[in-house]
Order: sequence, then C-alpha cells, then structure tokens
Amino acid sequence: MLKDPRTTGALAPSSARLARELANLAKDSENVLELGAGTGAITQALSKVVNQEKLQIVELQKKLAVSLKKQYPNLKIVHSSAHFALDNYRHCGSVAVVSSLPFRSLPPAMKHLTVQSLLAFLKVSPGSQLIQYTYGLRAPFRAPAEFKWRQIKWVFTNFPPACIWVLTKTPDQ
Repeated sequence: MLKDPRTTGALAPSSARLARELANLAKDSENVLELGAGTGAITQALSKVVNQEKLQIVELQKKLAVSLKKQYPNLKIVHSSAHFALDNYRHCGSVAVVSSLPFRSLPPAMKHLTVQSLLAFLKVSPGSQLIQYTYGLRAPFRAPAEFKWRQIKWVFTNFPPACIWVLTKTPDQ
C-alpha cells in the first residue's frame, strides 16, 4: 500500500471471514470474475466454492499477479486493469463480479473507466451482479437509476470493518 496507495485499498489482506462471505454470495453464479485480487485472500475462498474453469482472477499490479499465478497455477490469472478485463471478458450465463477495488481512492480517470465498464457489463449480462465491499458507510460509487445497490452486511471481524454491497441491474430497465 505504501508504494501505490491509490490502487491498494487496505493495509492488511481481507480477513478469512470477509473472504468467505464474498465467496458464498458468488458461489451459485455460472461464472465468477474477481477484480483486484491483491494477495489472494478472496481468491483462496473463491477457489474452494467455485469450479476453477468458471473462475477468472484479475490483478493490476504485476508482482501480485505473478505471485497469484505461482500460488494458484490451475486458475486463470490475468494481469490487467479491471476495465480492460471487463471489456474483454467472454462468458456464457450469469457472472458474479467479486471486487476488492478501492473505489474511494482510485485515481479519478481509472475510477471513471472502471465504473463505466462495470455498468456496461451488468447491462448486457442478465442475472449478473457486482459483489463489492467497502470500509465506508455509503455504497462504493453512485450508480444510475437502472441499477440498485443493496447493503448485505457488515463484517466486523475484518480490519478495518467492511461492509458488503451488491449491485444489480433492475429488471425491465
């Protein structure tokens, strides 16, 4: 975090409890795309409940992506920005996008590109959802009226405490 504070969201990896909660929300989707995998705390939980052929991991920081490839040689690990990965992701069926992206601290241009890609992805992917956690009291970012944020739960055993949110496209929009 000290080397690149604007693209790293926390001083410590996500807790095992937070990782399990996120993985459990994603496990019934036909495909799972993890954005901002970092050190792999959430990747580990996802790999236990999601078939490896249906799981793709994305990490922007090269050192972390290389480390994840060594740690999880059977998973598809992509060294890429989140918006590029979303714009080029090919799938069939519903997708749970599990994100650890630090929206509150991302550089404005990167945040804008990423949010636009997420919204476009959810718009054309029926049944898909963004599963995101944040350390703040509000939704991770503002979404247009055709989308709905739901606050799922707080995980107080995480440091700092984290709130899980789910974003979906509202029906008939």
